[in-house]
Amino acid sequence: MKPIKTIAGKVLLYFYFVQRTDYAKLLDTVLNFQMRNFNERVETLPILGSQDSSVIKNLLKVTDNANNLYNGLRYLADKAFIEMKYTPSRTNDHFSLFRVLPGGVDVIEAIERGKEEKEEFYTTFNIKVADKTDIERLLEKQLGSLYK
Repeated sequence: MKPIKTIAGKVLLYFYFVQRTDYAKLLDTVLNFQMRNFNERVETLPILGSQDSSVIKNLLKVTDNANNLYNGLRYLADKAFIEMKYTPSRTNDHFSLFRVLPGGVDVIEAIERGKEEKEEFYTTFNIKVADKTDIERLLEKQLGSLYK
């Protein structure tokens, strides 16, 4: 099982990539997680509603499932790496209007400065960054085919 920190790091890298290449896609992304099943009166794992956008499909590839995505997003928002509009209801948690905050940009772009910054990235996200890695290589390594 991947740690939430690692999942969050990959989500942040993907958001950073999308924000740099097509910010409108990020702003248009709406994630609606069904959190409760009142027909059966039991708590359930988050179930992601519509998955028709490329951003949502790619986020699921990065995180493996909706539960990981939900936890990664909450971690990033709580750590002030991303901003998102959060609208809870009795049965759903609705996330929209995403953007990478300056703290998120700084932690990613700092890896090009030196060893300490690479160690900080590792400490924060459990993602190792090799000595001569720049942002492009980090995105390519962590996002694979999603980095185009």
